[in-house]
Amino acid sequence: MRAGRDRYFHWLVRHRPTVLIGCAVLLTASLAGARRVRVDYTIEQLFPARGQTRETFDHYKGAFSKEDTRFSLVWRDARPPGVDLFRDLQRAARHFEEVGLEDVHWIGSVTVAEAEEVEGETGLRVHALIEEPRLSDEYVRDILSRYRDDNLYRGYLWNPDQTAFAIHGYLGDQNTDDRTRREIEEALTARLETLDRDGIELALGGIPVIRSRLPKNLEADQMLFLGGGFVLFFVILFLFFRHVGQIALCVATAIPAYLVTIGFMGFAGISITVLTSFIPIIILVVGVSDSIHLLARYRSGRRDGRDGKDAVVEAFTHLSTPCLYTSLTTAVGFLSLVGTRIGIVMEFGAFTAVAILLAFGFGMTLLPVLLSLCPERRLDDRGLSFRWLERTVEWAVALAMRPSRHVIAAFSLVGVAGLAAGLTLRTNTLLLDDLRPHSGLIRDLRWVEAQGFGLFQVVLYLTQTDERELHDPEALRWMERFQRFAERDPLVLGSLALPDFVRQLRGAAVGDEAGGTDLPQSTEESSQLLFMASLEDADFAEVVYHQSDGEAQIIVSVLDKGSTVILPFLERVERYLAEDPPPVGSAVPTGTVYLLQSYQARILESFLPSIVIALVLITGIMVYMFRSLRYGLLAVVPNLFPLLVLLGVMRLCSFDLKPSTILVFSIAFGIAADDTIHFLGRFKMAIEAGWGVPEALVESLRDAGPAILMTSLVVGGGFSLLIGSQFEVLFLVGLMTTVSAVAAVCADLFAFPSILAFAWPALERRRQRTGQVQETTR
Repeated sequence: MRAGRDRYFHWLVRHRPTVLIGCAVLLTASLAGARRVRVDYTIEQLFPARGQTRETFDHYKGAFSKEDTRFSLVWRDARPPGVDLFRDLQRAARHFEEVGLEDVHWIGSVTVAEAEEVEGETGLRVHALIEEPRLSDEYVRDILSRYRDDNLYRGYLWNPDQTAFAIHGYLGDQNTDDRTRREIEEALTARLETLDRDGIELALGGIPVIRSRLPKNLEADQMLFLGGGFVLFFVILFLFFRHVGQIALCVATAIPAYLVTIGFMGFAGISITVLTSFIPIIILVVGVSDSIHLLARYRSGRRDGRDGKDAVVEAFTHLSTPCLYTSLTTAVGFLSLVGTRIGIVMEFGAFTAVAILLAFGFGMTLLPVLLSLCPERRLDDRGLSFRWLERTVEWAVALAMRPSRHVIAAFSLVGVAGLAAGLTLRTNTLLLDDLRPHSGLIRDLRWVEAQGFGLFQVVLYLTQTDERELHDPEALRWMERFQRFAERDPLVLGSLALPDFVRQLRGAAVGDEAGGTDLPQSTEESSQLLFMASLEDADFAEVVYHQSDGEAQIIVSVLDKGSTVILPFLERVERYLAEDPPPVGSAVPTGTVYLLQSYQARILESFLPSIVIALVLITGIMVYMFRSLRYGLLAVVPNLFPLLVLLGVMRLCSFDLKPSTILVFSIAFGIAADDTIHFLGRFKMAIEAGWGVPEALVESLRDAGPAILMTSLVVGGGFSLLIGSQFEVLFLVGLMTTVSAVAAVCADLFAFPSILAFAWPALERRRQRTGQVQETTR
C-alpha cells in the first residue's frame, strides 16, 4: 500500500502539466454547471415536501394567497389622533402604492358597513372608515373611539389604546419572487425613512420583509467570515510557516472543491439554500486542517535534507491515509443527515459530504503538484518552534510518559457532567430562529408585537363539503366559539373570521337596538347581508371568505414565543377540532406558522438518530482503519468528549436545542475526529515499526502535536469571527466550534495518551490470547 502511494505521488510530481490541465478542464466543466445554480432562500424550502399537511397548505394557499405577502408598517405617534396623523399615514400609504404594493389598507381606505337613510328609507352603505371630505380632528377621534374595540380593526389597524397605527400592503401575484420582493422592500424602506422624525417610531414588518432582509444579513455575515476568515487563517498560518506562497496554496486548494460541488448542484438542478450556503466555510476548515499536517510534514522533510519534490512525495505518502480517514469521517458525519428524510437537510448533508471528499481529492492531486513548484529556498521555521507550542507538546509528552488514572478520571467526570447537563437542555425553536436577539430585524419585530400587532398567523382552513354553505348560522356560531377558545390563550393577540364581518353587516342593517349585534338566524339572512355588501364593495369579506368557492379561514394572530408555547397551542387546537368538529364543512389547521413548527419538530426528532448513525458509521471507519473492533471502539472515545463538552456549554449558556444544533454538532464531530485520526495514524505506524507503547506515544505526540495545536488555533481563531454574527446559527457555529477545537485538543493530547497507555497493552494481551485459542482449536 505504501509503495503504491509512493508511486502515485512520484507520478503526480513528474506529470505536473498533465495534472494541471486535467484540473483546469474539470473546473471549466464545473463552471458550466455553476452558472445554472440559483440562490433560493424562500421559506417554502423549510416545509415538508409532500404529505397531507403540505397538500392542505397548497390548497389553502391557492384560495388565500396573501397570507405571506403582506408588508406592514407600524406607526407609533406621540400626538393624539387627528388630521395631522391622518395626513402622515396617508403619505406612508402612498409610498406603499408607489413601490407596487396592492390592496393597501389603513384607516383611510378600509371599509365599514353602516346604515344610511335615503328618502325616508334605511339602507346598507359600505364606505371608507374615515372619509376624507368630512375630515377634522373631532371627526377622526369620534370614528376611532366608536370602532376602538371592533374585532375587524383592533390589532390590525390600531393597537388597543390607539397609540400605534398600521398600514398594510400586499404583493401582487407577479411580484412574489425573491428579487422583486427585495427591490420592493428596499424601495419602501428608503421612502419611509423620509417620514421618520422626533415623536414618531416606525417599524416595517411582515413575512416579505423577513424574507428580503434575512438573505441580505446572511450574505453580509458570510462575506465577513469568508473574507475575514481567509485573512485570519492566512495570518495565523504565516506566523507558523512564514511562507506566503505555501500558505496561499493550502488555502486556495479548497476553492476548486467548492466550484466543482456547485457545478454538481447546477447539473442536478439543486439551488443554494440557507444550509448549503455554509459549504464554503466547512470546506475551508477541512481543507486547512489537513493542509497544516501536510505542510508541517513537508517542511520537516526539507529540514532533513530532502529536495522539494522528494519532501512532497514523502509527506503526502506518509499522511495520505490519515487524511483520507479524516475526510471520510467528516463526510460521514454530514452524510448521516440524509437519515432525517427532510429535503433541505438531506441536500445539505449530501452535498457537504461530496464537497469534503472533493477537497480531499484536490488536496491529494493539485496541492502536491503546486507545492512541488515552490522555489527551493531556505525555509523560515521560527514559527514552528514557538515556546508555548513546544511547552504544550512537552507537557503532553510528560503525561504520556507517566500515565495517570487521575487524568482519565478528570476527563470522564467532565464528560459525564456534560452529558447530565445535556439531558436537561430545553428543545425550543422560534419562528425567527436563526437571528440573534440584538439584530435590528428582531428588535423591530419584537417592538411590533409589543405594540399589539401580530405578524404571525395560525390559520384554520374551512371548506364546504355539502350543500350547506359556510355562512350558515350554525357554522358562524361555531367559528365564533373557536375564536373565543383561541383568544383565551396568552399566545394569541387576536383573531379574525367571517362572523366579525357578518355582525357588522347585520348591525348596520337592523340596528343595535333590534338585535343587530346578534348573528343571523338563517342562511337566507346571511346570504342577503353578504349580497348587499358585495353590491357596495365586492371584496368586503374576501380576506376570510370566498363564497363562490366554498372556502373560508379563521386567522389567529400569535406571538413568536417559541415551540415550547406554540406546539402545545397547536395540539390544543387539534384536540378542540376533534372534540368539537364544525357542524358545516371541514376545518384543518394550516399556514406558514403551522408548517414551520411541524417541520422544525421533525428535524429535532431526527436529530438523535442522525447523530447515532454518524457515530455508528464513523466507528465502522475506525474499525476498518485499525482492522480491529476493539481498537476502533477505543479510537471513538476522544471523539465523544468534545460533543459532551458542547452539551454542557450549551446548558451553561442557556442555549436551546434547535435545528441549527445539527449543523454545530456535525462540524464539531468532524473536527474532533480529524485530530484523533492524525494522532492515531502516527501511533499506529510507530507500533507497526516495532516501537513500544510509551515510545510510540512520545513519538506520536512530538510528531503530530504541533500540527494538532496549529489546526485547533486556526479553526478556533477563524470560527471565532462568527461570534459577532447577527445569526444565531452562525454564532453557535463560531462559539461551539471554538469550544470543540479546544476540547478536542485537550482530549487528544492529554487524556487519550493515558487511555492508550493503559488500554493498549491489555487489548494486545487479549488479542494474543484470542489468537492462541483459535490456533489451538485448529
